[in-house]
Amino acid sequence: MNVHVVLDHEPVADGGFLVHALLRVEGDRTAPEERTPLNLGVVLDRSGSMTGEKLTAAKAAAVRLVQRLWPEDRVSVVVFDHEVDVVAPPTFGAGHLAVADRIRRVRAGGSTNLSGGWLRGRDLVAEASDGPGVHRVILLTDGLANVGITDPEALMGLCRKAAEAGITTTTIGFGEGFDEELLRGMADAGGGGTYYIEEPDQAAGVFNDELEGLMSLAAQNVRVRVTPGEGPDEVRVLHDYPSHAAGEVLTVELGDLYGVEPRRLLLRFLVPPLEGDADPRVPVELAQVEVVGHVLTGKDGVERKTIALPITFSPADGPVTHPEVRREILLVEAARARTEALKEAREGDRYAAAARLREAAEQIRGSGLEDDEILAEECADLVAMADTVEIRVLHAADGKYLQQRAYSSMRSRHRTKKSYRRGEGEPEGK
Repeated sequence: MNVHVVLDHEPVADGGFLVHALLRVEGDRTAPEERTPLNLGVVLDRSGSMTGEKLTAAKAAAVRLVQRLWPEDRVSVVVFDHEVDVVAPPTFGAGHLAVADRIRRVRAGGSTNLSGGWLRGRDLVAEASDGPGVHRVILLTDGLANVGITDPEALMGLCRKAAEAGITTTTIGFGEGFDEELLRGMADAGGGGTYYIEEPDQAAGVFNDELEGLMSLAAQNVRVRVTPGEGPDEVRVLHDYPSHAAGEVLTVELGDLYGVEPRRLLLRFLVPPLEGDADPRVPVELAQVEVVGHVLTGKDGVERKTIALPITFSPADGPVTHPEVRREILLVEAARARTEALKEAREGDRYAAAARLREAAEQIRGSGLEDDEILAEECADLVAMADTVEIRVLHAADGKYLQQRAYSSMRSRHRTKKSYRRGEGEPEGK
């Protein structure tokens, strides 16, 4: 696990300074023979609303996931409607082939006992967690929890308790009907990620994205503690990770760290003007940062690692513009614009929503970074969504799409951008 900090700063009207610090936490890639075995519980919604193309695509994606597992990886499969059935108990090695065949035979049923499906998936993962490994439940649903435990706080609490025991949860929402707040809350509490599948043909790409990350898992339970220094008047975290404060110390939960995807954390500091006799060459202490995580050291090893570093800047350096920092700022601002535009559109003010999205696109165009591939794609999508919002009432799928785009940017997940919409391709993988 490695931590890098890059700074971007400029003077403000009162003579002070606006400083942005971007922490980039990177995981080491493990050699294939040293990778940590996976222990996955795939939980598939087979309720009536999944009938047809959706269930076919979900099964095909789950089959592909199983086929890509290594012999030492364990996988169990649970399906649920109003009832819960175990398609496959924890299985490894040559048994993977039979698991794939059983998934293909799944048929659609009735209502949605989401809690029952997740609980059974968790139990099967727990049964197979007698040794070192990556233990995760992957839940896919297109509906609302309407049988069993339906209270969101209770479901999030279960995911949180499982994560504390070493079993994390990823959630995947399919189509227009699922409860995005519930699935996002379960993923946050469970230490995993959340995805949105708008069209059935995206399912394979999303499963591929999840598996690619798990196979390159470098560290778990990564968190950043930020202790403000004496220099700034204001310290803010601009990304939206789960966090909590204890006095002045803010702890930000970054979750799992993958070798294929660094985690980024964007901090903003407002520094007052220097006092009359202060030497501008003397570094200003902005914050002390401590990054803590359980680093995977091979098939049998986990080591707790702590990296501590100060964040300082020197006013004598003058304005410093860093393209990577500016890109992250623009993506965070675009995410906020999406969230606000969604609220305005849902309140009936489509034109205000469209104007907000266009303004975010203009900020990217005027940044001098519009040739950046990620920003160019972001700009084009903001304009496309503005056009959509302006000409018609927002559909449920549009709202979920806006929320997923905002969520990904606020969690610094840029590599999944091609998974958002039909026809944009599939993330690269093995």
